[in-house]
Amino acid sequence: METESFYGVELSDKDPLAQFEVDETDKEVTVQQLIIKQISLGAEAKNGEFNVVQAEVKINEKETLKIPVAVLKAGETRVLRPNLEFPSDSVTFKLTQGSGPVYICGKNVVSEIMNEEWNNDDDIEDDEEDDEPPPPQQNGKNIKKK
Repeated sequence: METESFYGVELSDKDPLAQFEVDETDKEVTVQQLIIKQISLGAEAKNGEFNVVQAEVKINEKETLKIPVAVLKAGETRVLRPNLEFPSDSVTFKLTQGSGPVYICGKNVVSEIMNEEWNNDDDIEDDEEDDEPPPPQQNGKNIKKK
């Protein structure tokens, strides 16, 4: 079963960080993915100022990957539609340059982990019956025997 929910945050010089994190209890029963659909610069942004948004993704306990995901400038680029996917339990968005506001919109896709084991012996038998060799070819054309 898969569900989707809306995700939206605002970054500014007053609040430059936003965290997306999955609860420890949810990690055992679900797979979650954050998909960023749009990053936009607010109307109050200073003209000519660059606003840089960075995503920080934990790779393991000691390593964090830092990736700039948007560079916006009032008067030039106000909206990006990056369609970024983060298959991680934790993503932090940080306004590393500029005063914003920058809005990040996306969706959180949650899929339940299936614990059911299924017996595929029946499927193997069915596949064996369907595995007839293709008819022989000659000069790029099929030859059918009647």
